[in-house]
Amino acid sequence: MPRRLSTALAVLTIAGSGMLGAASPAVAAAPVEPPPAAEAPVAAAPAPVEGTVREKADEIMNLTYRQFAQTPHIAPYNWTNDGCSVPTGFEPYSKVFRPACELHDFGYRNYGGNWELKLSPTRETKQWIDGRFRTEMRRVCDDTYRNPLSRQGCLRAADAYYGAVSLGGDKAFF
Repeated sequence: MPRRLSTALAVLTIAGSGMLGAASPAVAAAPVEPPPAAEAPVAAAPAPVEGTVREKADEIMNLTYRQFAQTPHIAPYNWTNDGCSVPTGFEPYSKVFRPACELHDFGYRNYGGNWELKLSPTRETKQWIDGRFRTEMRRVCDDTYRNPLSRQGCLRAADAYYGAVSLGGDKAFF
């Protein structure tokens, strides 16, 4: 419940600032580069197993929402998700964006500080995961809506969801 409240507050902040009506930039076609892994220890030891786990997680996070949906749920990753928390006024998009939300949940649950792996609980990583979320929601809009007005409404909703996690997602990630 607190997560939904913080999401709603974030959307209200965005709505008050006029960001929801702003035009949406074009969808980026290339995957976003993940932030660099944390600095390795100074000792010249072989790379820890976590390096391989991190590399595979980075590969998974750079999949499109459709590719992610087809990915086998392998250990040691946390594949749980809670669907889409819905920013106020954008309820119809919770089902539309669900595949992108599941990818976003994978990122928070495997890179963030509140879960087992804690692959990279940094601000830079959170921003990267949130950016991937926005990219995949926009991809969903492009794949789902052919009518320009419907597509534009979807892109605005994607911006609202992105704004909500950018402004209100710290507690869930860190």
